[in-house]
Amino acid sequence: MEELMKVTLLTRGRSDYLVDRYSQRKESGAALIARVNSKRAV
Repeated sequence: MEELMKVTLLTRGRSDYLVDRYSQRKESGAALIARVNSKRAV
């Protein structure tokens, strides 16, 4: 129980960092190819 309280206190107020997932932010391969190809056409 003591460890749970420590973790709770240490992580309080950091939810924006803890719920941010790289897998949800990263660009898909198809989107990357489309973006790169659109810049070449310009």
